[in-house]
Amino acid sequence: MIVNIELENSEDFVFIKQLLERIKGVKSVSVQSENEVYEDGTPKWLIDKLADYADRLEEKDMISEEEFFSNARKKACELYSRK
Repeated sequence: MIVNIELENSEDFVFIKQLLERIKGVKSVSVQSENEVYEDGTPKWLIDKLADYADRLEEKDMISEEEFFSNARKKACELYSRK
């Protein structure tokens, strides 16, 4: 059986871990820290991954601002013309 416990007060983890380790048959007690988030709710790990991806981009992987807006206008026209 696997049990997940969510603690609001991380200082209680030491007590809970000691308590769980005393129970007969407990194989392991591990912790997954809650992901930190920015004020708008965006997880910090996501921003880190995006930054890593941006660092790996090369010129050949990118399009110009003009191309981007041209493609966006075309797509918008397609979507509105379907109605």
